[in-house]
Amino acid sequence: MTRRSSAMILATVVALAVAASLAFVAGRGVSPLVNLLAKKPERLMLVYVGADDCAPCRIWQRDHAPTLREPSFARLIYREVKAPRLLNVMKDDYWPEDLRRLQTQLGPGAGVPLWLVIADGAIVGRGHGASEWSRTVLPILKSLVR
Repeated sequence: MTRRSSAMILATVVALAVAASLAFVAGRGVSPLVNLLAKKPERLMLVYVGADDCAPCRIWQRDHAPTLREPSFARLIYREVKAPRLLNVMKDDYWPEDLRRLQTQLGPGAGVPLWLVIADGAIVGRGHGASEWSRTVLPILKSLVR
C-alpha cells in the first residue's frame, strides 16, 4: 500500500467518524461527554479491567497507573476489575456487585486492558488496547479533572 492510499484511507475514516459524531449530535442532542466538559462532574470514576496473564495489562499497571496518584487526579475514584486469566475477565466472580451493570454493557469481545470513564453515573469514555490509554482515555480524564 502506498503512502497516498494510506493517507486517503485515514482521511476517509476520520471523515466518517466526524460525520457519525455530527449525526449523533444532530439526532439525539449533545453527547454526555460534551455536556460534562461544560461543567465539572460531581463524581468521576475510572474502572480498569485487566488480567494477570495479559502482558499489555501488566505494562499499563507498571508504567501508567502510577500517573493516577498525581495530585491532579485526587478526586478521581479508581476501581479495578482484574482476573487471574484473560479468559475469565468477564466472569461475575471478578466483578464487584456495584460494577456488574457495567459488565453487562460491554458485551462479548471487549478487549483488555479496558478503561471506562464514568462521570456522574454515565459512561463518557471507553477504550481498550494498549494504545487507547494515551490516545483516548487519559485525555478524557484530564479534561474532566480540570
